[in-house]
Amino acid sequence: MGFENGIWLVGAAGMLGRQLAGEFASRGWGFFASDREVDIRDPRQLEAFALSRRIAWIVNCAAYTAVDRAEDEPGAALALNARGVENLARLAGEIGAKLVHFSSDYVFAGDRDDPYTEEDEPRPLSRYGWSKLQGELRLAACLRRHFLLRISWLYGVHGPNFVHTMLRVFAEREKARVVDDQFGAPTYAAALAANIAGLLQSGSERFGTYHYCDAGVISWFDFAVAIQELALRTGRIAKKIPIEAIPTSGFPTRAPRPGRAVLATARVQAELGFRLRPWRSNLEDFFAEKARSAGPASSRGGRT
Repeated sequence: MGFENGIWLVGAAGMLGRQLAGEFASRGWGFFASDREVDIRDPRQLEAFALSRRIAWIVNCAAYTAVDRAEDEPGAALALNARGVENLARLAGEIGAKLVHFSSDYVFAGDRDDPYTEEDEPRPLSRYGWSKLQGELRLAACLRRHFLLRISWLYGVHGPNFVHTMLRVFAEREKARVVDDQFGAPTYAAALAANIAGLLQSGSERFGTYHYCDAGVISWFDFAVAIQELALRTGRIAKKIPIEAIPTSGFPTRAPRPGRAVLATARVQAELGFRLRPWRSNLEDFFAEKARSAGPASSRGGRT
């Protein structure tokens, strides 16, 4: 099954947006793409773009992702992560489109041992997490025909993300320091993009909130150790450096982070048929994908 002018990819220049664009193109699908030239904070710009096109699906990758800066710019975070989402949801309702939107593990406090299910009550610790939660609430209030996916620790070849930051640290420094008391699971952008394409192709009507991430639970320290090991094996870096495990208190940040925001993913597998692979298998695929990519690695960090 293909698509004829049926998909609008919003935020197409970001890490996940670029991954989705590549996935759609590899399947031979026609799709519309927009980024900052169509401001989701302005309903008039959205209407001007959408009303002259036939759109059955809106996939929203646009977001304010500067977690620490959001503590000082809560209005800017809210404008993109909540008001912009509401604008897209209202437009989707007007044109009869389904909407796919991405939220974050940061909507949870991360203060429990059990994985968070979709029914658990969010309690964000940061302004960023609060803005993502407000987007979820506005989406649910405006549009029934939506798929909301909460994801965690997103990374991919297009960056910016933790993996690229670690590769730069390993190449440029004599020692790395990484927190070992924050736990979760990575989300490999290429695997997510393939699953999203499958969702669109299926035409599913199983709307609602879903949790998605790679299989397994690790700390950021565990992730960094695996990144260095695979980077050495694949020739991405030339030498091994010590990685010091430190507590969160030893690496203060402007915004508080959830300590253990592990997402329960049974629903997305059972209801939508998403395939989840172990995080390490996906990390190996990342290095293989990176070897095929001509683009340079980014050295900044970020989140969805």
